[in-house]
Amino acid sequence: MALVQRIADLHRGGAVHESAALVGQASLMITPSDLVRLATLLQAEGPAGSSTYLCRSVASGAPEHAAATLAELRRVGLVDEAADLFHTLWAVNSEALPALLAALEQSGQSADGQTLLWERASAPAAELAELTQHLRAAGRSGDVRHLLRQAAGRQTPEVAAIAAALSEDSAVELINELVRIRSASDIGQFAAAIRGQAALYDALLFAVDDLAESPARSAFAALRSAGLRTEPTPRPRSRYRQRR
Repeated sequence: MALVQRIADLHRGGAVHESAALVGQASLMITPSDLVRLATLLQAEGPAGSSTYLCRSVASGAPEHAAATLAELRRVGLVDEAADLFHTLWAVNSEALPALLAALEQSGQSADGQTLLWERASAPAAELAELTQHLRAAGRSGDVRHLLRQAAGRQTPEVAAIAAALSEDSAVELINELVRIRSASDIGQFAAAIRGQAALYDALLFAVDDLAESPARSAFAALRSAGLRTEPTPRPRSRYRQRR
């Protein structure tokens, strides 16, 4: 293929940046099937690493193109190239991630989307909060639940920081996940970390109160042992809820 020859000639002539730019440009302009054919040729005849660079470059284009290319690379057995592309997709920004998740689903790669969400659950609080907003805006409430469930398993101070960064709805959802999966002791530590934030603390009390009787009693006992309140911030009587 003339393109492969041109890329190789530029590279051999010392024009490495020009060669890389040509590879990157090609990655966004050709169909997934043509891209796979080009990757195969580059693997055999092109500069070292050019086939994987070609596939990594796909990540900067349209999510649908990236997902379709990933599927095609796997179909033909270009394992290294597929792995490089997938790992590059981990760095897709929060705004673009919902569209990428949808594209992965449409191409039969939903499990990869869940892996990307799992990775994002360890992101800093502000980044995670931004991602939940984009997911909600895209109507992907299930992904928000998955993300927050993973985040609820992080170190207690980290979960407290995340709760403070989230929108009200997402913070409540995170807290609901936390009380379902963490021990009474962990709930007590989380409560201590958010004790100065009345809205979050009240959300925690209501979430604990919604648990089954035995875990709820254990959680409230942990709060009392830590000297923390077990009644919500005073509000009009009609909004009170009975504590166990």
